Amino acid sequence: MADKHDILSKAVHSIMDENKGMSKDSAYAIAVSTLQKSGDLKKGTYESTKKGDRRAEMSKATRAKTRAKKYKIEREKKRKGEAPSRDGKDERNTSGRL
Repeated sequence: MADKHDILSKAVHSIMDENKGMSKDSAYAIAVSTLQKSGDLKKGTYESTKKGDRRAEMSKATRAKTRAKKYKIEREKKRKGEAPSRDGKDERNTSGRL
């Protein structure tokens, strides 16, 4: 099983790789905020949710594939006029950082 902070450390590392001059503290704050917003970490904590544990076990490529599949389903529902599955809340990460 993946370490509970594994997804957080991967996110911090990814952010720092993409933004060479960024401090570790800034990358950590961005990663925590983004992961809490997406539901991978519990709000106000560093504790992983079940979703976060599952996603921490996935590779970066696998996470991208599941995200693309989710967005494809949402686009198809939108075309058919069906309600989105998020009950009107858009909690996706659209920043492009992760």
